[in-house]
Amino acid sequence: MLHTQTTLDHYAEFTSRVQDGALVVVNHSGGKDSQAMYAVIKSLVPADQIVVVHADLGDGVEHLGVQDHIIANIEHPLHIAEPVWKDGSAKTLLDAIERRGKWPSAAQRYCTSDLKRGPCEKVIRRLLRESGRRDVISCFGFRAEESPSRAKRPTWSKVARNCTQSRDWYEFSPIHDLTTEEVFRIIAQSGQQPHPVYAEGNTRLSCVFCVLASDNDLRVGARLRPELAARYVALEDTMGHTFRANQSLRDIIDIHV
Repeated sequence: MLHTQTTLDHYAEFTSRVQDGALVVVNHSGGKDSQAMYAVIKSLVPADQIVVVHADLGDGVEHLGVQDHIIANIEHPLHIAEPVWKDGSAKTLLDAIERRGKWPSAAQRYCTSDLKRGPCEKVIRRLLRESGRRDVISCFGFRAEESPSRAKRPTWSKVARNCTQSRDWYEFSPIHDLTTEEVFRIIAQSGQQPHPVYAEGNTRLSCVFCVLASDNDLRVGARLRPELAARYVALEDTMGHTFRANQSLRDIIDIHV
């Protein structure tokens, strides 16, 4: 693995915080990058300082078997973050989309902020209290190769909004500089297999029908989950708002319902 000097410096900061006893959180989507990241973290951090968190968006919008896949390939309990509305009822992705009357977009990623980041941070705060540790390092499998925006994303940052007088909160992307080939190699060297959806032709694993997914991945999703595709297309028609700007999901996946 070839890391930039900046990333190496951030690894040094990470190591120092780990030695000081920080809780290390693996935010695990079930995808290849999360799987490789867990292997990297496990090689660097004492087992009792690691926790694994996954955001469940409900409505069956994940690829099938995601949580089972995560559990089968980690050595820690999996903590599920489940978003809720203010009244305490379950909050799901499709419900949130229907209430807003429009799909998320690259500029309005409320699915990430409201259904992933917020609920996961709530779980992390609880786990930090239970651990008795002071600081937390929340780790993500973001890689520069994925997109220009992720290439610009810092590998290490202090999250001021989550810091208190008694707690420092950091975010770290330990595999930021890795290539896709290196990611799959780490998984293989761990004696594991990536989620089966990659063998079906997907390049990434997120929601089956993510607005940021490639056309290829959306079509694979429609082939594997036709009933879910029909539900998305019906919601698109009901809201009168296209899945992407001026592009309907119906046309992307060439479905007629």
